[in-house]
Amino acid sequence: MGDDEPSPRNEVRVDQDGPLVLRGRIRHTVQQGQPPAEYTQVSLCRCGASGSKPFCDGSHGRIGFADPGRCASPPEPAAQSAEGELVLKPIANGPLRIDGWFELTTADGQRRVCGDKTWLCRCGASGNKPFCDGTHKRTGFTA
Repeated sequence: MGDDEPSPRNEVRVDQDGPLVLRGRIRHTVQQGQPPAEYTQVSLCRCGASGSKPFCDGSHGRIGFADPGRCASPPEPAAQSAEGELVLKPIANGPLRIDGWFELTTADGQRRVCGDKTWLCRCGASGNKPFCDGTHKRTGFTA
């Protein structure tokens, strides 16, 4: 499979001290009135410091972002298949919403199917990483 071909399954890998790597048929809703961008793989910022949010620009290394890449409270396993289209919807000054089903793999090898709507932390401060717990409101995260 080439880099430009989507994975048959939607996958999100949580990298220790780094980004979320998302593979599949991905549509990013940019701004209202603009056509969506389409991808087969993206690296998504989870440290909150990227200059190209929601995408990773390597800022996690510069700021010393440290996170083991595990789930504090992993979602319950689902019987749903991790296939179909994924739609990325960054919430203004908040989390990244992903519409669609995907398999989440943590740095320590835990695997769970997540969806139909999942909110992922992009401020870097959630106590339930990689999921949003609302901490962005207290920290004043902007994006």
